[in-house]
Amino acid sequence: MNADAADPGPCPLCGRPLYGWVVLPPASAEPSVGMPMNGLSEQERVVDRCENCGVAVERGAEIDLAAEWRAAGAAAGDALGTPNRASLQAWIGVEGWAGFDRSPGRLLLSPASLELLAERNGEAPGRVRTPVSRRGQAWMWQTLLNGLTFHPNFAREVRAGRLRPRTSRGTLRFAADVVVTVLGAPLVALLSVPLELVAALVGRGGVMRADPRSG
Repeated sequence: MNADAADPGPCPLCGRPLYGWVVLPPASAEPSVGMPMNGLSEQERVVDRCENCGVAVERGAEIDLAAEWRAAGAAAGDALGTPNRASLQAWIGVEGWAGFDRSPGRLLLSPASLELLAERNGEAPGRVRTPVSRRGQAWMWQTLLNGLTFHPNFAREVRAGRLRPRTSRGTLRFAADVVVTVLGAPLVALLSVPLELVAALVGRGGVMRADPRSG
């Protein structure tokens, strides 16, 4: 299948055209971040994005807007928040963004698309903001580190027990990622911390939260 031959259809939120953004490996392949759009096989999955409202969604996915709002609204109102596709870290990382697979639903939302999702459900999310948060800082740090490691989200996956030498892309690559992560972590943090701090202050932080409506 050629990526250009498939019609992504309209945005499920605003009805504007969707455009190919990132290609994901087959569901049966080893966990990985995506890759930039290019020629792809039948087994690869495409994530499209809307340039109008900022939402991203896997091509061909059936979207239940009510279910998406329940998941996204609850996550945005929670202390952890939900990933912000319009964030600086998403722009920097694209397929290597650490928040790429952290969405509570099938839609990867921006502040504008979160508000639009609420409207489509006859609700309002309250004031959407991108506060300074430990989660946002962790994602920015991991996003920058993803540019240096063979395994995506190496530190997070090892810490969670999902990645071990026997399940890695090779013992030597695993060892190299250990060295890069240990030695590079402090240096990367010197860049990631101020970047995410400034991004959050100007509304481009990696994590969105929705404050309850007043009145």
